[in-house]
Amino acid sequence: MNPSELFDLWAPPSAVWSSWAKPVLFAETSAAPALDLDAEPLLRVDLRADQPMAVVLDLPSAEAVRAGLALVEQGFRPVPLFNGARGPQASSIGPVALVDNDPILAWLSAGARILARCNLADDAPPAFLLDSRRQPPAADASPGRFDNRWMVFPQDFPSANFLRTRGIARGLLIQSDAQCQPREDLAHVLLRWQEAELALFVASLETAATPQPLVVNRPRRFRSLWYRILAVMGLRRNSAGGFGSIVPMPSSAG
Repeated sequence: MNPSELFDLWAPPSAVWSSWAKPVLFAETSAAPALDLDAEPLLRVDLRADQPMAVVLDLPSAEAVRAGLALVEQGFRPVPLFNGARGPQASSIGPVALVDNDPILAWLSAGARILARCNLADDAPPAFLLDSRRQPPAADASPGRFDNRWMVFPQDFPSANFLRTRGIARGLLIQSDAQCQPREDLAHVLLRWQEAELALFVASLETAATPQPLVVNRPRRFRSLWYRILAVMGLRRNSAGGFGSIVPMPSSAG
């Protein structure tokens, strides 16, 4: 299966949420490590939704993909929002990429078998997939490393008004620690939903069946005209889309 066919399985042109899916990693799925689904079972997500909701899975590495595929059985469509490129292979002196995307690539490829045999409706409620490791410390971006840190913006998600047009008036954030606030970049998204009076909840994978109400604290520069410009100043764009490029070596003089 080529990258375009794989992306179409995850983001069918006819599906409501495909406009938000990110193609960056799919361009590199030919390099994905092989994965045996029989040896690597899906995560268990006991989500009891009594009404349509939008789920945001902000989990480390491939956990988000594994949980999203588990939710397929409950009628959710996983929407991959991973926006950092894979980068070069690890070198003999250590990893090159700041964020190791190989586990995510492997599960995106293996997940095609699950999606191909499902008959999800085009308007199935969304489960947006994020890698919670997307912003490692900037200090790790030393010369010669592939800096593929990335972040999300409000434009990466449907608005609260659009969600309502699809019959969705609730949002559920699933993250590793349900007692913590959302990560700062995601808070810019969820606070907009909150201001538009979407009912927000938060849970971990283990407590997905009994989520708690979420009140999002105001992040820095919320609704600032300069927010996006300032936020991406420390990130590196990739020529193929998304984020990721080699940190240049300092020039030597004389």
